Amino acid sequence: MSRMLMLDYNKCKPEDCHNGICCAVQACPLDILGQEEPYDKPMMYSPVCKGCMECFRACPNSALELN
Repeated sequence: MSRMLMLDYNKCKPEDCHNGICCAVQACPLDILGQEEPYDKPMMYSPVCKGCMECFRACPNSALELN
């Protein structure tokens, strides 16, 4: 079952992740999220995900939601 991933850019603070590399980007097994450079906010390549919650658990600021 596919779910919609939402990223709250107001809560997203890459500086809170190790060396500015987004923890959620690293955790996503489907590469739905990407980050061009450390300390950049991540981008969503697709809002549709499988709902594994890996990115959700990895984000230190709870900036991700699954609907």
